[in-house]
Amino acid sequence: MIKVYNTQEDISSGFRKFLKIIDKNIRKTQINFLPYLLFGIISAESIVPSDIAKSLKDKFTRVQLDSVKKRIKRFFSNKYFEPYNFYDKVIKYVISTYKKKHADKRVHIMFDHMFSHSNYTVFMISMRIGKQGIPLWFRCFEGKSCPDAFKETLIKEGITYVSNLFTEDFELIFLADRWFNSTGLMDHIDSLGHTYVLRMKQNIKVVYLDKKENHEIRKTLAELPRYKYRVMKYPNIKITEEEYETNIVISDYVDTTEPWVLATNKNLNRAIRDYSYRFGGIESIFKNQKSNGFFMESTVKAKLKYFESMYAILCTVTLYLTILGADFAKNTKSYTNVKISTHTNSHGKKIRIMSLFKTGLTLFQIAFNSQKYIRLPFHFTLYDS
Repeated sequence: MIKVYNTQEDISSGFRKFLKIIDKNIRKTQINFLPYLLFGIISAESIVPSDIAKSLKDKFTRVQLDSVKKRIKRFFSNKYFEPYNFYDKVIKYVISTYKKKHADKRVHIMFDHMFSHSNYTVFMISMRIGKQGIPLWFRCFEGKSCPDAFKETLIKEGITYVSNLFTEDFELIFLADRWFNSTGLMDHIDSLGHTYVLRMKQNIKVVYLDKKENHEIRKTLAELPRYKYRVMKYPNIKITEEEYETNIVISDYVDTTEPWVLATNKNLNRAIRDYSYRFGGIESIFKNQKSNGFFMESTVKAKLKYFESMYAILCTVTLYLTILGADFAKNTKSYTNVKISTHTNSHGKKIRIMSLFKTGLTLFQIAFNSQKYIRLPFHFTLYDS
């Protein structure tokens, strides 16, 4: 009889061990089914219950497909499954294992909104790993552009949570686009001892000292002097009617319709480089959860509790696959019997062409029911890449 590795039972057992580590008091009904649900989502590459049900084999084949689908839906609707509490345990464990690649302890944090059709709004704070992101904290709301998802109190709550996730060894740099150019957020991040680099709307009023004239000038950010292919720096400038003091950097280098106008409380010389890390980070998470990964857009409208549970589990899956991809990149000697083309050479330079998420998903697909041993870890140790 041919030996088969990484079967459905093997993989579900790996997830079960991890769940028992992060929650010793996890309910029996959850520990019995959630590992299979995590496996089924990855195997089906879909969050749609009918697709997940079709991917579950072995003991599930003895049950009618419709019954398995209903069980999945019941799990998402189960009042005893607390999605935010569950993901809190997952991400706290993962961050406690985080291994930085370099001595540099800078961590780039992004926050933004995602809309699922017109049914739900998600506010998420994520962390940059390689050229993509992983979810750190999120809250879901019913309806598109739900006002509650944009409240400053909510955003501050998430920022405080993320601040407490990391030890003082790390330097957190919060990045956001023009939707978040609030002096309240700037002050909150600054009060926590972290760096912010936020893109500003150009109609914001400013007060700055004209050194030639030696007096204060009142203008808008759009009216500040700027030059093509030159970075302009305005330290200790006052913005908005509150005259909140910050530093402004204007860059017209980038290939955009408008120059970057950035506010930061720390290093002016690093602001542009730091802000560039915002791109591809949080967007990659949303893309992987939708058309590029698990077809979240194909889910039907349901109660908010259903969506929250589904989304917390989906975030856990995308997190795991990204961790798996990072493990493949870090521990290459452990995967000598697996060939995945993750990089290409361009003019003598090694360039990644496959994201960590896609690498993890590809590795999972190769390892599942393989006739040769392939490492498939479930320790959820996060490596920088």
